[in-house]
Parts: sequence; C-alpha cells; structure tokens
Amino acid sequence: MDQLPQDAHRYAIKNAFEHSGKADLGALIGKLKALHRELDIKKITPVAAEAVKKVNAMPLPEIEKEFREFEGKGYELKPKPEREGLPPLEWAEKGESVVTRFAPNPNGPPHLGNARAAYLSYAYAQMYNGKFILRFEDTDPKVKKPMDEPEKAFREDLGWFGIKVGEVYFASDRLQLYYSHMRKLTEMGGAYVCTCESAKWKAKIDAKKACPCRGKGAKKQLELLEKMVSHEFKEGEAVLRIKTDLKHPDPSVRDWWAARIVDKPVHPRATGKDFVWPSFMFESAVDDHDMGVTLILRGQEHAQNSTKQKYLYDYFGWKEPHAIHFGRLSIGDMVLSKSRMREGIEKGIYTGWDDIRLGTLKALRRRGFKAEALHKILIDSGITTSDANVSIAKLASYNRDLIKGKAQRATYITDTIKLRVLMAEAMEAEKDGATIELKAGVEEVYVSASELKKIKDPVFRLRNAYNVRVENSAKEGIMVEGKFAGRGASEGQGENDGGAADKGTGGKQVLGWIKEPMDLEVLMPDGRREVGAIEGMEIAKGEYLYLDRKGYVIIDSVDGKRPVAWFAHE
Repeated sequence: MDQLPQDAHRYAIKNAFEHSGKADLGALIGKLKALHRELDIKKITPVAAEAVKKVNAMPLPEIEKEFREFEGKGYELKPKPEREGLPPLEWAEKGESVVTRFAPNPNGPPHLGNARAAYLSYAYAQMYNGKFILRFEDTDPKVKKPMDEPEKAFREDLGWFGIKVGEVYFASDRLQLYYSHMRKLTEMGGAYVCTCESAKWKAKIDAKKACPCRGKGAKKQLELLEKMVSHEFKEGEAVLRIKTDLKHPDPSVRDWWAARIVDKPVHPRATGKDFVWPSFMFESAVDDHDMGVTLILRGQEHAQNSTKQKYLYDYFGWKEPHAIHFGRLSIGDMVLSKSRMREGIEKGIYTGWDDIRLGTLKALRRRGFKAEALHKILIDSGITTSDANVSIAKLASYNRDLIKGKAQRATYITDTIKLRVLMAEAMEAEKDGATIELKAGVEEVYVSASELKKIKDPVFRLRNAYNVRVENSAKEGIMVEGKFAGRGASEGQGENDGGAADKGTGGKQVLGWIKEPMDLEVLMPDGRREVGAIEGMEIAKGEYLYLDRKGYVIIDSVDGKRPVAWFAHE
C-alpha cells in the first residue's frame, strides 16, 4: 500500500495538468486499478479521492512544476506484468529438493483433467532440476480394474504431451512392502483388524465410538493380519483399519481402511497368491515416503487425503510432502470423467478412448490440438482451489496460433448444386492458393444451393472469377443456368473476402465455388458426421485444412471411399 499514495499523487498531477488544473477522480481510480490489479477498488477509492482533493487545491504553476519533474524522470508507469508460468515454491527456493510424482489409477488413459497433475508435477520438477516419477496406483483389482498395457499407453500420451517419463512403478508390484508396513503399524498399535459387519461398524463410527475389534492387543492384531494375508479370512470378513481420532468432525477420517481382501482379483499383474490389497490412501503414503516425494499436486477433491495420511506419517515419524490442491477442470462439453468414459465405451455410446467427444489426450491429439496449446490452458487455469471452466474459444485461439500457417485453405460446401455458365470467357482464377482454369463457352462449377437461394440480385459474382446472371431456377434440384455477366470486379474482393455468399465491396453478392469437387466427411465435436465437398486436391493424414465459414479440421484418414477429417475448432 505504500506505493499507492505515491502513484495516486503522481497521476493526479498528470491528470490535473492535462485538464486545466482539475484532476478527475474517475480517471484516476481507473489508472490506479490498472496499476494495482491486486488491490480492491474499495482500498483504492479513498486514496484516490485524497490525492484529487490535494492536487485540485494546488495552484496551476505548482501543478505544472511537479508534472515537469515527474515527466523528466520518465513519467509513465506500467502495470506489474501478469505472472507467466508457474509460481515459485518458497521451500524449493531455499534449497529443498523437488521430487514429484504422477500417480494415476490406470483404469483408462490420461485425460486433460488428470494430465493437469502430470504436467504441473513434471513442470515443477524441471523448474528446480528435480525428479519426476510415474507411479501407477493399481491396487483396486475389483472396481477400477487396470487397462491392458497401461505403461505403453501412458508413455505414448504423456510423451506427446511433452513429459519425458523416467522412473515407472506399479503399486501392485510392491505388495510385500505394504505388508511389511502394515505389520509394523499393527505392532506399534496404529492399526487393527476389524471383523465387524460393515453396517455395525459404521453405526459405531457415526456415533464416534470404537468397535470391539479396536481394543484387542497388538499380538492378537498381528495374528489376525496374518490370517488376512494367508487368505484364511475371505473377502468381506476382515479389514485392516488405521487408528485415528474417533471424534474427528469428518466421519471418513475416523479409522479409515488401509487394506481389504479380494478373493478373485482381476488384475494383469496379480500373482494368484495376492489376496490383500491396500487402499490407495495407504499405499500412496508409503510410496511417497519410500520414493522421497517432496511435492504432491492433486485435485481439491483429494485435499482430505493429507488429513488422513498424516496419521501414518505421525505413527512412522516421517516428514510430510508439500501438497498443492487445485479445483476441477472442465472444457466445453468434453467428457473428463473416466467412469463416464468407460461406461459409454462399454455401452457403445463412444467408439473408444479416442472418441471426439472425450477429453482424453488421445482424442485431443487426434482432433488436432497441439500439446503447447493445452499447456497454456493449464498454466492459465492456475493452481488455485477454484474450479476452472476452460473456454473452447480460448483453447482454439492458442491452437490457431500454432497451426494457421500450416493449414491449407479450402472452399467447403455441404449442399452442392451445379451452376452452368453460358457464354463464359476463359480465365485463370486464383482460389484457395491454387490457379484454376475456367474455359470459354459453357463452364460448369458447383456452388451452395442454400446460399444461391439467398441471393436476391439476379447478378452475383463467383469469388475471384467473374459475374453471373441467373437465367432460370434449378432443374430438378441439381443444376442452375446463368450467363456470363462480365468481369466487372467488385474492387478489393480477394480470396479471403467473405464466405459462400457475402456482399463484395462493389455491391454484388459473392459466392464460393468448386470446379472439381471431392467429397470430404467431417466428424463434428458432438459426434455428428457431415459430408461436404472441397476442390479436388492431394491431402494426407495429419494435414490441417481451413474450411471457409467452418473452421480448422485435421485429416484423420484417406483410406476409405472418401477422406475423413475431424473438426478441431473455428
């Protein structure tokens, strides 16, 4: 706040000098708000009012004198630049090492929501010359079953996303380590084996009371734990729980479960002898400590994890990692829920993990978005606990900057009708970056039937070509005839003027056209498919096109009866 009164006086002097000795309060408040974005208008207004009152009471010569002094020092101040990139970590700046991890459940490939944690974790590790670990928390072999070959899928997607994966771990390979910690914790009295019926245990916990199992001695608890591990206990008969505060205001924190029995685990890495599976809450705490993780970035919905895991850290005397939580990310109508994706795929609603309606990295890449554009969106979203609703328009703007120089322009028509031009003159027309020969006599091109109907003047112009006078309406809905009506160009009309039927600067309406049509199928973001036509050209998979009056597309395949493109954005 010390700088605010100085700036208020300085700009009140400037404003007063420019307005015959009288500074304007509104103008000054606006300037100060631009300079001090972090300050509330309520704090700025009284300071500005005091400065205006003081300066307006000064004689004009004195105002001019101060103005010249300020001007001589370089009068104009600039607002503080908005922060670019990630905010610094105070503890890391002091020399503490940065080790981060991305720990997904591999029951589906990464999507933009959880890739946010991956990218930010990797970026911070890079920022401080630290280490980034990819760890699959795949210890739920019943509800969230792992996908096939998750490491391959994640390496491919994260690699495209700009993340170089080094160390990779699977929690399912580390069960013996978890069993060891379960035994130690039980021996020290920090955990117990509960054999109560689930409903009865919950009733006790809701009443903030201990179940009978909790009070058994450590020796007995260890015996019960070994019965779990040896599969003497079966699924649903026993659960290992962490002793916490039974009066904690959040019931989910009270004696949370650390491990359970699964009789028939469906898991690609299971040995067939593993029946006790830890909760991700337990195994992630053990792994974070064992791997030396110092920074965890995760969604706000996992904020309570720190509260639960603190009990483990306290029991074992471990140092807790730093944790940053951020709100949920949404982007237009894209589906970012893995459970919704999986359900939709199983029901045949979606074609796979790379369906255009999904927000997986596979789908976003296939749709033509560049990783750099997604990085900017994630940085813009920040790491606050507020939810971030990403604008498709903003993402499109970032992506457009990266691809616009690589996209070939094409006239695109979805409802073609043949236009026969009689008495035409031969000419060369420059269109969509190519030269097209129009012959003399009778020439035929294709235009949009709906746009042609909108033209009221009988004379219109074929873009970058010549004028045509309509002679008759469509014959059987497939052809229209017209006569050549001169080259009288609507001056200034160029290749980029307007769309299919825009008014040129010379007054005539301008119609896009195609000489040698080629079908193009376009898959839209809502899953709809439409078929239109573009000028015949050589196109390859992965090539970008800019379709007039539609937007950017990326060629997805050229092997079928017609090329198929995915719509990226406007």
